[in-house]
Amino acid sequence: MNSYERSMAAIHMKPVDRMPTDLHNFLMCAEASGMGYDRFVKDGKAMAEMQIKLWKEFGQDMLLVENGTAALAEALGCPVVYRKAGPPAVHAPLLTDPGEIRNLRIPEDFWESPMVKANIEAVRRLGEYFGDQVFVMGRGDQGPFSLASLLYGMEKLLIDLMDEDLEEDIQDLLAFCTRACILYEEKLLEAGAHGTSMGDSTAGPDVISPAMYETFAMPWEKQVIDAVHKAGGLISLHICGNATSIMPQMCSLGADILEIDEKTDLKKAVEEARGKCALLGQISPLLLRRGTKEQIEKALAWTVAAAGGREATGFILGPGCGLAGDTPGENVRILTRVG
Repeated sequence: MNSYERSMAAIHMKPVDRMPTDLHNFLMCAEASGMGYDRFVKDGKAMAEMQIKLWKEFGQDMLLVENGTAALAEALGCPVVYRKAGPPAVHAPLLTDPGEIRNLRIPEDFWESPMVKANIEAVRRLGEYFGDQVFVMGRGDQGPFSLASLLYGMEKLLIDLMDEDLEEDIQDLLAFCTRACILYEEKLLEAGAHGTSMGDSTAGPDVISPAMYETFAMPWEKQVIDAVHKAGGLISLHICGNATSIMPQMCSLGADILEIDEKTDLKKAVEEARGKCALLGQISPLLLRRGTKEQIEKALAWTVAAAGGREATGFILGPGCGLAGDTPGENVRILTRVG
């Protein structure tokens, strides 16, 4: 099996020769480029070149390609701060009043937004380079709820969710964000990605209740997932934090992969996901950054065993979230050698 075949088999829960591996390593790519993050995240050619360079070093089966969590928000009009050291961040919400929601439109220059354009170019270049040898996942940035929190402001969104008089406006905001997500996911697939993904971390139990997740996030995530499948693609859903309490709901959405981080109960997640979707994770990025060889090996052994063993299908071994830019290469190699 090559890396693409191994990844696809795991995703579709078919036999694998070994557990495939993934690296959520765009910050490592930025760091290794020496360009400064502010320039790197807007340079699709450099993004692709560094993904290839680090793949040659680590040999993971899946490339998770992105340039941060602010690309879609910027494309829709949010001001973004670019930093030489560290990923870009949304500086302020786009909206200041609920009434502005009704005037939201996809900007005419949406596809010219620097980070969106760069990520699409990186995916296209990587697709051309690897073909069907390595699985290329182009991350479609934020899911609908998380994108809404950037456009509207997290604190204001959480408060206004409780206001019945604003329910229609909030639903309109989420519908708009869903349309933007779908456009981006579809474009990444057109560019050559084998699969795409969305991160909807602010919809998780660390921020809102499971009941609120079912009401304000699930229906919109489901629309994105269904649209990606209609376009012929695969999709992964990532929710940071302890997602144990919403694993049944997440597993019911039809996503091909669920990315889970270290706080989620892995044994319960494996049990809930069995026969429904693949899992990706859940090694601690902090452990990979600062842990000893023995600590990392112990965590990897436990994770592989909890997933069913080295030849278990339906599981992709990788970090539970993004790796820090200064994560030591020797620690990353411990992970990719396990698969």
